[in-house]
Amino acid sequence: MKIDPRGDSRTWASLQNINVYIDEKKILSNLNINFKYGENTLIMGPNGSGKSSLLRLLNRSIYPINSHKSSFKLFNSENINIWELRKKIGFFFKGMELRVNNGVRTYDLITSGFSGTFNARYSKSISHEDNSKVKHLIDEWQLKNIINKEFSSLSDGQKRRALIARAIVYEPNILILDEPFTNLDLKSQFILNNNLNNLINKSVNIIYVTHNLESILPSTNKVVLIKEGRIIKQGDPIEVLNTRVISDLFELPINIIKENNYWRGIPIIQ
Repeated sequence: MKIDPRGDSRTWASLQNINVYIDEKKILSNLNINFKYGENTLIMGPNGSGKSSLLRLLNRSIYPINSHKSSFKLFNSENINIWELRKKIGFFFKGMELRVNNGVRTYDLITSGFSGTFNARYSKSISHEDNSKVKHLIDEWQLKNIINKEFSSLSDGQKRRALIARAIVYEPNILILDEPFTNLDLKSQFILNNNLNNLINKSVNIIYVTHNLESILPSTNKVVLIKEGRIIKQGDPIEVLNTRVISDLFELPINIIKENNYWRGIPIIQ
């Protein structure tokens, strides 16, 4: 049975005094952050600030420098099996669509989430229960008319929905998304926003990166701002998403407006 973590303040990820180097370059500096059940977290910052690197720490595709002062725990453990992690957390990262081979059907792509690969073989051996899960996802994510089409032939919006459906075949309580709204037209943004909000209503906790204020999910209740590899502010959206803080973050005068539970940023003409 799927655990309903709503109202549960337990920390599922704890990063204390974390530093990350890639090719001898410091990417993240002195990170101190906890992620808790019940939080839907926006991560925002300029290009190259370290947002995606923070997500890849949670994905365990990059690792911090160990020291006696640092601590990194996922689900209260410093050691976690990668396969078990994939069952607990769904991931979508930029560029995933490039890993899909030509000729792979959309249905096969989604079922490949059970094996952790991007090939077309696994769909022939999934169980009846797993097949039922996939059919449910296909309906929920408006993919029914394209499941037999080649993934490469889909629109950007359809590809994004198919890849996120693939990420949640194990029905995780946590979903991590790296710029899910990039390159989507207005209609595709609206559909994806609605689908993600439906997941939140089902107790899925979402951590996501976006540059677009208008794409901020209405149920976001925590914002983390990163600049030059450091967390400069984190907290409630009302406290963090304001004109002064965002203008400082992007070094550009921006007027921040919230209307009908959606955000907008308007440049201030000086």
